[in-house]
Amino acid sequence: MKICNKILLLLVLTAILCAPVLAAPPDGDRMETIGERAALTAMDQLRFGKGSTDVVVITNAGRAVVEGQTTERAVAGITKISGLENGDNTLWVVNRAEWKPLWFYFYDKNTGKGLYLEPDTAFYTKNGAEISIIPASETFATNVLVTGDLEKMLADTEVGNRTMKDLGGNSGVVAITNGWAHGAPYDLMSVAMFHNHLCPGVLGGYLPIKYAEKVLPITDSSSSYTYITTSTSCKEDAYPILWDITPGKGGAIMRTLSEDDTKALTEKYGTSPRGII
Repeated sequence: MKICNKILLLLVLTAILCAPVLAAPPDGDRMETIGERAALTAMDQLRFGKGSTDVVVITNAGRAVVEGQTTERAVAGITKISGLENGDNTLWVVNRAEWKPLWFYFYDKNTGKGLYLEPDTAFYTKNGAEISIIPASETFATNVLVTGDLEKMLADTEVGNRTMKDLGGNSGVVAITNGWAHGAPYDLMSVAMFHNHLCPGVLGGYLPIKYAEKVLPITDSSSSYTYITTSTSCKEDAYPILWDITPGKGGAIMRTLSEDDTKALTEKYGTSPRGII
């Protein structure tokens, strides 16, 4: 009987030791590793050094959720390796729905080149031994170098169209990074992150806000602004960021114009009214 027990124990131990390592759900450490690998890949392909102020990274890390795991640690990984960080205006987290795939876009304003990365979904659940033999660049199922300089894209529309195709649903990063490269102020970049792209519409909110702050400055911190609008559009997304006006907290008044009023104002001014007071 003792011999049988020993044989049984030996078989159990053998089964345990020889069993394959099962994939585990992704955790915060895995996300930080992905951020580090994104930075290493970008530094290699765009040829920039740690702490460069000529490069910016736009990402939805911190907004995306992968298999139940939040992704904010990827931001820490990027900063650890590349030195890019929000405090230096070189790292920005864009607002996207949490079910969207995790992605990174690095842009060098000197060369006009951008690098777009999306992790291979299989990487999230690989074990440590498997990860250790994967080169940093092979972490990403999508790894594409693009021309991101808007002037170059407009000068050669074939190049521009290819860039927009390669970036797909995240092509809004082109306007954001070009705005950044030309000195967009921090508060405008914050608005662009909330709106998830930079367009004339959102500037239609930003510029009136800055004008109102100039001619009607608030000198008492207990005071606040209210605005009245005749339509809803991109411009509304500037107000939650700069004036803390949201649907839940109030501060905006919507006054929809009648069809006759809209027609009369359009005929008078030659354009459809989108007024804000």
